[in-house]
Amino acid sequence: MAAVIAFDRLEHFVRVPVRVGNDTHSFLLDTGIGLTVVSTTLADRVDVVQTGESFAGRRMSGQVVEVPLVRLRAMELGDLRVEDHVAGVIDLGDEFAGILGPGFFEGHPPTIDPDRGTVTIQPASEAASDGLVVPIEVERDGPSFTPFVPLILPSGRKIRVEIDTGSHNLILDTRYLGECGLSPDDPAVETTTGTDETGHEWTRHYATIIGSVHLADAPQTAQEAPRVMFQDIIYDGLIGTDYLGRYRVTYDIAGGRLILHV
Repeated sequence: MAAVIAFDRLEHFVRVPVRVGNDTHSFLLDTGIGLTVVSTTLADRVDVVQTGESFAGRRMSGQVVEVPLVRLRAMELGDLRVEDHVAGVIDLGDEFAGILGPGFFEGHPPTIDPDRGTVTIQPASEAASDGLVVPIEVERDGPSFTPFVPLILPSGRKIRVEIDTGSHNLILDTRYLGECGLSPDDPAVETTTGTDETGHEWTRHYATIIGSVHLADAPQTAQEAPRVMFQDIIYDGLIGTDYLGRYRVTYDIAGGRLILHV
């Protein structure tokens, strides 16, 4: 039996109601977060267990971020109940209490329908297969899942990008500027600089590139003239909602596949 949950948006993020104990909190869905995270306030609940362990992950720009781990006795999204789920603890804003990572949906992949504004949860064995099935590669590190898929650039080069619904634009490493027919001093390139919350200084170049990009295993998913952010990152790139949001997508991360419903 499938459960259908209405969502709202926080910028490009999907935001859903999640029950923890007898309370309901807003959580974001993010395939690129690695592991589920919760706010320090939520982690202080009496029914949340401090494990005494921590998890260290790397941001896309390379910095190592270590977070303490907790165990949530029960979390519910629609009819999906997940017990003893492990999450990291970080300071979050007031607009949401946590972020659901791919591990939360192991065995029950979500289908995000951007047109209807719904998330459908059902067992992987019952997930609708009437769409385009794209195999993905998943790296797992304890409670963290990181999904990747091959992408073809306008030059014809195949690269490996993270599937990241936490990003909007396609993000590519700076070394691919030339592959996309651009240079940092091109007048069509907008450059910004800044410092993130870890103190890391970054430079980002934004441009609408000429040509198309597409999933290597699905040429029919080509997107013409995508808006791209270029930055020095540890991956070839990350593909976000500007690309994926053109479809109703089943994110079967644990099962190693995307299903694109057109």
